[in-house]
Amino acid sequence: MKIALVAPSGVPFAVGGAEKLWWGLLHHTNQLTDHQMELIKLPSPERNFAELMTSYERFSQLDLSHFDRVISTKYPAWMVGHPEHYLYLQHTLRGLYDTYPWPGRAAFDAFSPNAWPGDKSRRAIRLLRHHPDIRRLRRLLAARPEREQLPELFACVNRLLQGRTLPRRVSDKLFVFPGPLSRAVIHHLDAIATAPGAITSYAAISQNVTRRAHYFPRGVPVKVIHHPSDLAWPETPTEAPSPTPYFFTVSRLDAPKRLDLLVRAFLRTEIDAQLWIAGTGPMAETLKTLAADDARVRFLGFVRDSDVARLYQHALAVPFLPFDEDYGLITVEAMQAGKPVITTRDAGGVNEFVRHGETGWCVAPEPDALAEALTEAASEPAKTHAMGVKARRAVAHVTWPDTVRELIEALGTSLNAHFPTVKGLGAGAHWLVLNTFPVYPPMGGGQSRMFHFYRHVASELGVKVTLLVLAPENSGEQCREIAPGLWEHRIPLSPEQAQKQRALNKALEVPVDDIAAVEGFRDNPRFIAMLKYYAPQATLGVCAHPYLVHAMGEYVNAPFWYEAHNVESRLKRTILTDALAQGGDVAVQAHKALAAVENAEQRACVESEEIIACAEGDLIDFRHAYALPANKGQVVPNCADLTQLPFIDVDQRLRWQQRLQQTRPVALFLGSWHGPNLEAADFICQTLAPACPEVVFLLAGSLCDHPQYRHLPPNVRALGRVSDRELKVLLASVSVALNPMFSGSGSNLKMLDYTASGVPVLTTAFGNRGLDFSEQAVWIAEQHDWPRALRELLDAPQHERHAHVALARERTEEVFSWPLAVRRLADCHS
Repeated sequence: MKIALVAPSGVPFAVGGAEKLWWGLLHHTNQLTDHQMELIKLPSPERNFAELMTSYERFSQLDLSHFDRVISTKYPAWMVGHPEHYLYLQHTLRGLYDTYPWPGRAAFDAFSPNAWPGDKSRRAIRLLRHHPDIRRLRRLLAARPEREQLPELFACVNRLLQGRTLPRRVSDKLFVFPGPLSRAVIHHLDAIATAPGAITSYAAISQNVTRRAHYFPRGVPVKVIHHPSDLAWPETPTEAPSPTPYFFTVSRLDAPKRLDLLVRAFLRTEIDAQLWIAGTGPMAETLKTLAADDARVRFLGFVRDSDVARLYQHALAVPFLPFDEDYGLITVEAMQAGKPVITTRDAGGVNEFVRHGETGWCVAPEPDALAEALTEAASEPAKTHAMGVKARRAVAHVTWPDTVRELIEALGTSLNAHFPTVKGLGAGAHWLVLNTFPVYPPMGGGQSRMFHFYRHVASELGVKVTLLVLAPENSGEQCREIAPGLWEHRIPLSPEQAQKQRALNKALEVPVDDIAAVEGFRDNPRFIAMLKYYAPQATLGVCAHPYLVHAMGEYVNAPFWYEAHNVESRLKRTILTDALAQGGDVAVQAHKALAAVENAEQRACVESEEIIACAEGDLIDFRHAYALPANKGQVVPNCADLTQLPFIDVDQRLRWQQRLQQTRPVALFLGSWHGPNLEAADFICQTLAPACPEVVFLLAGSLCDHPQYRHLPPNVRALGRVSDRELKVLLASVSVALNPMFSGSGSNLKMLDYTASGVPVLTTAFGNRGLDFSEQAVWIAEQHDWPRALRELLDAPQHERHAHVALARERTEEVFSWPLAVRRLADCHS
């Protein structure tokens, strides 16, 4: 395959991390693969907005159809049009994105006075926005971004910039750079260039880049591919200390790198070590003046790469303190040289590798905190060296062969556009999760929680996650990546295990597949073999539910966490109520099964390093039942997949209902075949539906497979299992969503599907446990009062329903977002 790597050539030219990435990709693709790569660069000045527009236009006109694939990494090169265009994003023009000087005004339309700083600018835009060419530009920027707009858009902007229809001094102020209008134009051009129809596959150089607003189109799958430096390291690294101990750093000497903070911190130390700073840039003289009275600080100026590698190898440690760095190639270089890195908590991509106290220091961006880290590094050389060894191991996965393979060979096939997530390659962490059922595709609440929780662990924390799960007999063993960074390995039940499971289900007259697995895993040689295979690779084990805790304890030496979806002993006692009451052999087996659950749950709670629960109430129960420490356990609430659940307001919902010709109110209940859900469905069928004959009730989910829902009241319909697409239609069109829960534990995931989608919700107080939506966000009623409450909700004025659903969505976004929940988990264990 012939590949064009397209990039801008800065004016004036300088070598930075971008250039090192391009050179490394070019060299290693041509050396390590059967593909041929060419680096194509165009001079790209951006000293003012007119130059920037010229650069964007030139790349948009570039014809690279003689190449099989195009790879671009930054603006304006990504304007190139090609049917096989891979984006490996480094950063946008940050001054018009995440470092825009007036972030508080960025939410306003560029033609609104509110978007402009200064009274003069606001008065001017009030007048100028009525100019014919500016009205034309406003129309173009308001349209959906499409490549066909480019000729007209460039012509319109160029006419304004060249002063053909406005005085030049006016157009210069109109397109002040950075400014509201220049920002709007570049955002629109970038949206055209990076739209899903224009880009075949998306990747990013760091997790940090993926988190920035507007860097990628909403909902596209993005894979993080960390890349190494192009520095040439000697085959046998030498780490002999320098006769003069020194800290070494290298970067462009400009404000975002915060070398002034480093110098101020170093001046506060009294250590017998030096600080060597390599690089050139606009702050050179300022920094030299700042350090003038301390001979320990040396400025080396420009240093060749071969000397940079040597300077890394003999340094004590490498301080690197940028603010919100895209990636931080210096971090990878330092750690590959076996040096710990001293950085700050707000350094962005740097912190994807630096672990405080393990591979370096990550402290507050303050001189005193940094001075303390520098002092510790210099005063405890043995500890510093040990951290350097761990640092080298932490970046061992960042190699050119892996980068080239992930970008060129694997990128197009590993992301199937089903998952609006980011794949992080991490620093070697690998979670092994044991469960008694597959989670993909997610249909029920437990499957949905596990799928979304662990895919966000993979994407947000850069952890590889393997779900080792039991599957139905004769279903076939399967191992596949079900989301970026998340693998599911299904092991079918062995014949002996399946036979014992069927016997237990028959004896107890209820499905208890999970209880059968407590000891039944021992009858599955293939499951045990795979457990032995994954165990040495795992840095953390996780028991999702307690049923495979004995397998975890016997075969996994890594510490493990217990992910508790419910208080299983209480839940199973309810399910086994009839069997326990029968007497005879049935009661004996039921008591034995319940004891197995209680024993497994106790072991999971007591022996685990941490407990992850859906609700605080479950943790309280565990602490009381098993005498756990008061501080053991953390809540990771059930969350909504907000990227896949568009908010449908009341007006839009009415339009959907008219389109579907709904003439009667429609109430929806979602539920899996699970005791509390069956209890709720019984209440709907036996009490609520007869009391409200004017309402159509829809039951959806695996609960519809239960035999008792084959004959239903005339106004109740069982839809069965629904696809994601069907569920979206339901959530966009029903009049009300129901959550009549009276028992169980954990929290109700279905509630968050409802609240995220803008459906008015009627719930019991018990169904609202662990979620705590206010009565201004959802309607809450107890069992006896549901018929009245349902009619009251359906009769509520439109403005009242709109206020409720807007508050419910707001709380869902603020509290029940998977990325936020996973990041909070990481913060508590960092």
